[in-house]
This record gives sequence, C-alpha cells and structure tokens, in this order.
Amino acid sequence: KNNFWKEKKVLLTGIHGFIGSNLSKHLINNGAIVYGLTKNNSTYSLLSLERINNYNLINASGQPSDIFELINDKDIEICFHLGAQVEVQKAIQFPYDTLNNNINSTLQLCEAFRNSNHLKCFLFTSTDKVYGDIDKDKLPYKEDYTPLAKHPYEVSKLICENICKNYSENFKLPLIITRSCNLYGPGQLNFSALIPSLIKSAITSEEFLPRSNGLLLRDYMFIDDWVDTLKNIVEISINKNKFNEIYNFGTNNPYSVKEISKIIFDKINSKMTQKIINEFEKYTSQN
Repeated sequence: KNNFWKEKKVLLTGIHGFIGSNLSKHLINNGAIVYGLTKNNSTYSLLSLERINNYNLINASGQPSDIFELINDKDIEICFHLGAQVEVQKAIQFPYDTLNNNINSTLQLCEAFRNSNHLKCFLFTSTDKVYGDIDKDKLPYKEDYTPLAKHPYEVSKLICENICKNYSENFKLPLIITRSCNLYGPGQLNFSALIPSLIKSAITSEEFLPRSNGLLLRDYMFIDDWVDTLKNIVEISINKNKFNEIYNFGTNNPYSVKEISKIIFDKINSKMTQKIINEFEKYTSQN
C-alpha cells in the first residue's frame, strides 16, 4: 500500500473550486492533513455536497506575511496552487479583476513560500489555453511550443507561470507547472463551463446558445484522472528530486464542441439534438 500522502501537510488554494474540492477529497482519503486557503466565505462545493469536513479552512488576508506565518506554523510540505478566476467569458468582461486576482494571488503565495524551511513541492496548475489557437496537425501540444496567449484568462495564467519560474530559478522554489486540457466531472458547479451547461440544458430543455461555431477541437479529461495525475506527478517529483518542469496533460483524443454537444444530448434529451446542431450552424452562418 502506498502511504506517501499519509500525514503529509498539504495546502490548497481554491479548495472549494472544481479541482480543489475533488483533490481535497482524495487527499483526505489518502490520510493527508489538508489546509485550504480561501479569500471568500463561499463553501458551496463538492466537499459540502458530500458532507466532507475533515480539513482545515483558513481565511487569508492576502498579505504574504500572514500566509508565511500560516505555512511555517503548520509546516506545510506541499502546495497545490489551484485558486484563480477561471471563467473565460468573465475574464473578457472583467479583464482587470481577472488579471489582478490571478497574478497577485500567485505573487503573494510565491513570496510567502520563498523562505519556507518545510516546502517540498509547489505545483501550479496552468492551462493548455496558453498556446492559443493551434492547427489540428500540431496536436497534441508539446511543452516546447511557444505560448501565444491572447485573451485575459490565459494571459493571466502565462504571467503566473513566469512569476513561479522566477521564484524557482532565483529562490529555489521546488516548482512544477501543469498545463491541462478541459476537465469535467462531479463537483463542476460552474454552469458557464461547456459540459455542465450542456447537461443542464439537456435536463431542463432550456435553450443552449453556442458561443462559437463548435468546430474547435479540445481534449476532455475526467476529473478523477486529473486528480490521480496531480498526486502522481508530485510524488514522482519529490522522490526523484526533479523540479522546475512544465508538463502538458491531455487525452490525445480531441472532440469538437459540436461533437460533445451531440454526445450529451443524444444520451439525455435526444429530441433536442438536431436543434442544438442547428444552433451551431446558425452561429456559423451569422458570423
């Protein structure tokens, strides 16, 4: 039996987010001592829905000195920096707030960990969106591709990557950066995300309005697979003392938004499938 996570002191930002709540659940089951850093009082997540409460929730003022006291007092060994404003459309609507939140929270966390005596691994979750639009024949994404981030969300993530790399190269932050594909699964309570919005529309027969022509190809990974990946990459990196690396993750089995929509409506509400496909055709002809 693998006891790597037993009694490991782990800090997560974004603990009540989609990834954070699922990862916390697994870490708790693996015997880790989990601390969640939060800036707001919202606790609505998979953890509350499944009545999981054996973790430590800490409100942060955002000052590096306060976070530093926390991580030293609790002897934090591993940090998963997951917290961010991740809604792409919201980022376009409120670019300043998105950039300010994502960049400053990352900078504050890196600075807080700069003089930590206990930290063994700092994992920052980025996104494959930092590569921008890419031709199908260049998939899957390679780590040595030049990032071409354009929109506020992915620009914020790319800047955060560079902040983390700066602290790694100058102050020996034991860094791992992951760039993942689209994720889906239980606890994804953000209904502006594609798959939850499609499922909700199919169940309620509400109108689904496409935000594109539906032809963009993306990989989609189930959340449990991603959680296992995050845990494994930290364990391997610590055991092999291999840091300052960027890793891309996907399924190498891309689907278009239109194909995903058809799969979901065929399963849940097949009477609406053709209507949804027509909406994509209408979007294409209008744009």
